[in-house]
Amino acid sequence: MKKFRIRDLFLKYPLLDAIRVRGFAWIFKHGISVYDRSYRVMSVIPQSASDYVKTAASGSGKDKMELVKPAIYAYFHGQMYILLHLTPRYKMTAIASNSRDGEMIARAGEDLGYQVARGSRTEGGVKGALHLISAADNKQSLLFPVDGPRGPNEKVKGEILRIAQLTGLPIIPVVGRARTQMKAKTWDSYNCPVLNTAMVLVFGEPVFVDKELDKEQKESLRLELETYMSELKAKADQFYDVTTT
Repeated sequence: MKKFRIRDLFLKYPLLDAIRVRGFAWIFKHGISVYDRSYRVMSVIPQSASDYVKTAASGSGKDKMELVKPAIYAYFHGQMYILLHLTPRYKMTAIASNSRDGEMIARAGEDLGYQVARGSRTEGGVKGALHLISAADNKQSLLFPVDGPRGPNEKVKGEILRIAQLTGLPIIPVVGRARTQMKAKTWDSYNCPVLNTAMVLVFGEPVFVDKELDKEQKESLRLELETYMSELKAKADQFYDVTTT
C-alpha cells in the first residue's frame, strides 16, 4: 500500500496547491515586513561603493535614489535578510528557482517591491541568466546569492563572475551580522536575527570583471572574491559580542 503524503495531495489538485503557494507567500511577505520594521541597522559603505549602494536607513530622497548606479550585490544564501535593507527595491531584481518553494519566494519578493527572475543553477539556469541580463539592460541592480542554491555554504561559485561579464556590472559584496540571532539547521546555516536586535551591514569595494578573462584567471578571481567576502564577514563579526541561540 502506497504511503500517503500531503505533497501528493497538492500535486493532484492544482487549485489546492495554488492556494497553498499564495498562502505561504502572504505569510512570507507580512512576516518579513515585521522584520523589516524592527531592526536597528548600521551600514559600513566604502567611498568607492557609494555611487552603487543605498540602504533603507540612509534616509535618501527619491531623487537621490534615482541616481544610484546598478550593480550586482553578492551575498551569502544564509544572510538573505540583508536584501530587506537595500533600496530602492523597485530597481532590484532577485533570482528565484522554478521550484514550488521558489514560487512562494518569488511572489513574496514581488509583493515587497522587487523584480524577480525565475531560474537557478539547477533549474532553468539559462532562462534565469537571460532574465538577469535583460534586467541589467534596464538599469536594474541584481541580487545574487554566491553560494546558492544548494551550497557548499559560503563558497563562491563561478556563476556570479559570468553574470558580471555578460552584464558589465560591478560586483558589490555585502555581509551582515546581528547582535542576537538564531541559526537554522540547514545547509546554509540560515541566520535568523531576533526581532528588535541591532544589526550591521558591511559592504565591500566594487569588483569589476574583465570580459576577456581566461579560465585560470576567472578561477583566481573567484577565489579572491571568496576570500574577500570571508574577510568582510570576519569584520562584521567583530562589531558585537554576538549571542547565538
